[in-house]
Amino acid sequence: MRKRTIRSLTFLFLILQAGILQGQIIITGKVTDEHAGEPLPGVYVMVSGTTKGSVTDIDGIYEISLPKGSYTLEFRYISYHTETTPVVVTGESGQMVVDVRLRADEMILDEVYVTARKNNETESSLLSERRMSARALEHMGAVEMGKKGISSVADGVRKMTGISLAESGQLYVRGLGDRYSVTTLNGLPIASPNPDNKLIPLDLFPTNIVRNITVSKVYQAGSYADYSGAHIDISVREHTGEDFFTVQIGTGGHFRSLFTKFYESDKKNGLFFTRNLSPTIKNMSSNEFTAYVRNEDPFRTTFSIARKTLYPDLSGGLGLGKTWSKGIHKLGMLFTLSAKYAGRSEKESYVSTVNAQGVVLNAFDYDSYTRNLDMAALMHLNYDIGSFHHLSYTFFYARNAVDNYKFREGYDQEGIHLTGSNSVFHAYNLLNNQLVYSFLKGKWSFNVALSYGITGSYEPDRRQVMYRRDNDKLSLFKLNRQETMRYYGELTEREAVTDIHAVYKMGTLGSVQLGVFYKNKSRAYSSVRFYYNLYNINPQITDVFTTETWLNRESIADGTISITKDAQPKSRYYAKQDIGGAYLQTELVFSGNLTMDIGLRYEPSLQWVRYWTDASIEKQSQLKVHDLFPALNIKYEVREKRFLRLALSRTVTRPLFIEMAPFLYKESYGSAELRGNESLQNGYNLNADLRFEMFGKTDDLFSATLYYKRLNDPIERVQESSGGSCVHSFRNAEQGMAAGIEAEVRKTIVPGLRIGCNASYMYTNVILPEGGGVYTDSHRPLQGASPYLINADIAYGFAFRNKDQLTLTLLYNLQGPRIHAVGIYGMGNIMQQPLHTLDLVAVYNCKKKWNIKISVENMLDSDYLFTQEIKTTNETKTVESFRPGVSCKLGFSYTFIK
Repeated sequence: MRKRTIRSLTFLFLILQAGILQGQIIITGKVTDEHAGEPLPGVYVMVSGTTKGSVTDIDGIYEISLPKGSYTLEFRYISYHTETTPVVVTGESGQMVVDVRLRADEMILDEVYVTARKNNETESSLLSERRMSARALEHMGAVEMGKKGISSVADGVRKMTGISLAESGQLYVRGLGDRYSVTTLNGLPIASPNPDNKLIPLDLFPTNIVRNITVSKVYQAGSYADYSGAHIDISVREHTGEDFFTVQIGTGGHFRSLFTKFYESDKKNGLFFTRNLSPTIKNMSSNEFTAYVRNEDPFRTTFSIARKTLYPDLSGGLGLGKTWSKGIHKLGMLFTLSAKYAGRSEKESYVSTVNAQGVVLNAFDYDSYTRNLDMAALMHLNYDIGSFHHLSYTFFYARNAVDNYKFREGYDQEGIHLTGSNSVFHAYNLLNNQLVYSFLKGKWSFNVALSYGITGSYEPDRRQVMYRRDNDKLSLFKLNRQETMRYYGELTEREAVTDIHAVYKMGTLGSVQLGVFYKNKSRAYSSVRFYYNLYNINPQITDVFTTETWLNRESIADGTISITKDAQPKSRYYAKQDIGGAYLQTELVFSGNLTMDIGLRYEPSLQWVRYWTDASIEKQSQLKVHDLFPALNIKYEVREKRFLRLALSRTVTRPLFIEMAPFLYKESYGSAELRGNESLQNGYNLNADLRFEMFGKTDDLFSATLYYKRLNDPIERVQESSGGSCVHSFRNAEQGMAAGIEAEVRKTIVPGLRIGCNASYMYTNVILPEGGGVYTDSHRPLQGASPYLINADIAYGFAFRNKDQLTLTLLYNLQGPRIHAVGIYGMGNIMQQPLHTLDLVAVYNCKKKWNIKISVENMLDSDYLFTQEIKTTNETKTVESFRPGVSCKLGFSYTFIK
């Protein structure tokens, strides 16, 4: 029955499309360079006097459907003379071939300028760049992200070959974790506000500000050398076309959560503002604070939980593009603003801990309630003086605020029946400024890029109250003062970057590039805890959500409840990193079929962390090295549009700031304890990639890649026993490796019907250092690495006679099992089980002004399931599970075009 329905729908679509096109003729042809005969991708083919047109694909092919009549076709391409060709459509169905050869304009021809200014948003233009590049690249443009309903850069990269994201937001590329990759904005480094992650959270970047995402899994000397996984570059939009103003609005939600009871903590000013401690409170001594808090309320919030109803999500946005021209001067401005307010609940979730014999030490059922606020603002200015001077400025601000409340109930390892009320608010802020100047003259180009960014990670007023339940009667849990507490954490990171380089074009022989660079990054982290002493009260508790009857200002003022401020020197650290140097790389072209990119980068670096020990003794750990990083990228055209690529390189993995500071660090109550290692050294990686690529018609693509990475002295997390408890630390392991195979296919089956698929199989192994702690295994796969990943999508789009377009896309993702937490004391690793997801996206464009988008995500309603092997009994037990649920989104936008 299902197959019959699919056949019927397919037949209906084809009949509909045939009816729409009846009475029209398809004009097609190939646009080539008059001198070289090479196809020209990205040529604008317009019908004079109308808004109808097309863009040539990677092979220079275009198609336009026209009814009966006489027309003039215009062929426009940067640095080429515009050509016009008259055509007459007789009204008879069929196909007319019109080939055109464009002549280069020698007065304005400059390859560097053309590459920098072309509009890389469409799949065709990005595939063209991928084919022409001397190194292996992968792209996802704004057009493709729009069709697939992708809302953030995080969602975009996880659909690319060999890339996955953990629930914590950590990125894994080819099985290599967060520390092995790097993120840039418009090619310039950008700092991370997360103390545990090297990379900035990618969900800070909404796709409405993105022109394209470029992923390079091979190294070239023009980039900073601290990656072996991937270099992910986020290129923001710029305005070069006609003026416009766009308004967007959207709604949606999780089916299981909508219009149900929702719990959230007491807070001031909602999610728009961060309520950090005032400097006055932070600078008080413990005794000064004890006296102060009896007369003043420094927190302005309570431990009570509000009961509400969860309503649908809301989102909105504005976009403005404007161009001013006078003579040889041209100024373009793009401004976008977006915000999304969302909520969801996850009920009947479960988490537990077991020992090596399979005995459950503690087990909790919990309900989780989360609200998110995502805001982003972008302003991009680009100023051109003729074809030789280009100046651009980019301002980007993003804020991601998450407010979570968890109600937990279960048993600890002593068998005590506990109930927990936990509130966590976390905010990430990013403010980035970039200024770029390019000057072109003859065969020379000169580029200066400056960047300054500030990122912040704030966790203000985390709250927790623990209760025990005896004979169905609630009372306060008073094992120690830490059961009822508040936590404030602040992290600020500043990063300044300068990159200056010059390029000399040697005509058809290639180019030479020489550059110098400098990056300065500084970080300040501090935390304060407030512990409540409740030993003097024994309230009658009937409702864990209402605490004001016993945990109130009156009890604090009269001394019944006391609050201790804990802000020891060991609760803060300061860090700095300086990296500077120079690089030289040359791209050589041999006989048209062979291109070789050779580079060498000199990268001296200094990194230090200033911290305080448990005994409040100030110390500093430092790592200073001078490194050379060679890179070789070879492209050989085996046959027309079939390429073989080889990449060899040496790169570095530097320790994170927090990993170098040997004080006991605990980000929040209940989280894992970490102690850095001042003896950590850089890890160095040898990388080899071999890729075959075949480009076909209508943007078809097939690629297959083999890769191998040898990790020398990789930095690994180890676990040690300290005072009967476990403390995480870091050491340089002896060696590790990552190898695998990747494949990607993009294919147009029939006009309008397109499929895509990418798959990865990965093998990783790391040998832990001798005496590496209490781990069960001496060697294992890398934590977070899935042995296989699959992404697939199928899209069908058709155009109506009135130029409206409808695109339907179905997206599937399979993530293989991976280590979520490493096993210790003879226990097996905690494994996240395979995860299947399926999404459906429908996009309708009406008269090039209205856009309507509907998406249904996680249609399979998949569970996140975590299991642990009990080696002594050969059992496998579930230690955690939760289900996010199915969600739906509906969005509208309208564009006013001048």
